[in-house]
Amino acid sequence: MPDVIGTDGTSLRRCVLAVSVIDDIDLTPGDDGVFVPDADGVLITWSMIRQVIGGQAPEGATARHRVATLLQLHRVAVDLGADAPATFRDALRLIALPPGHVDHLGPDWAVQTLPGGALELGYGVYGLLDEPDRCVPLAPSLAEQVGVTGLQTWASLREYTERMGALAAARLSRDGRQGVIRPVGGCDVLALLTSRTLRRHLAEGDGVGMRAVASPTRRRAWYDLRHMDPGFVQAAWHLTDEPDRGLEIPLLVTADEVAVPKQHRRGRHASR
Repeated sequence: MPDVIGTDGTSLRRCVLAVSVIDDIDLTPGDDGVFVPDADGVLITWSMIRQVIGGQAPEGATARHRVATLLQLHRVAVDLGADAPATFRDALRLIALPPGHVDHLGPDWAVQTLPGGALELGYGVYGLLDEPDRCVPLAPSLAEQVGVTGLQTWASLREYTERMGALAAARLSRDGRQGVIRPVGGCDVLALLTSRTLRRHLAEGDGVGMRAVASPTRRRAWYDLRHMDPGFVQAAWHLTDEPDRGLEIPLLVTADEVAVPKQHRRGRHASR
């Protein structure tokens, strides 16, 4: 059965046409979806596009960003041909994001919620687009198409992230740098916080079982006192490009949880 564009067709067409102009992606909207000619005529259906847009306004910047990522990854998959499953599997990484983040693709994308409720976890891929050091979200429809879903795949991804978190903790202990967490193995700092080993290292480091961690960007997190100032965290968050943003308030990290302080839970947001 064709994937009819439906009552929101005008807004969806405007969204993909904006992506075509802004991101220089050659595409042709049709009744069933979007054709990408330079990807051997691959069709991305309107339901796939709606899925990544989620509850966002189709004509907004967040929707355009998500659709651009979806189209670019589809083009990569088609260009790879029979090598796509292996390449995507090698590039697979866990992404941890607060709800509302520009890269968070909604409830269909989120596989788990980290205890504490601050971060939701889903599939991403590292190094497949033009920015080789960025991890971008992998839409559920494309993940299924290239065969990288399933309980065993997710368990392996969690295990890999745990190992990277353990490596990050070892580096913090070894190299003498105080208060700075950096990406490891294609896992950004929010993903690393899903590692119990790293959380335990942070939480038990000063003997109280809890640590405040500021991560206004996915590329750096701080836990020294001088970076806990709300003004610093908010300024760093605002100055960071939306896809690279973390949270504009410090997180509370224990061995078991990553949480937002109670006074900030109501009305918290990750991107504007």
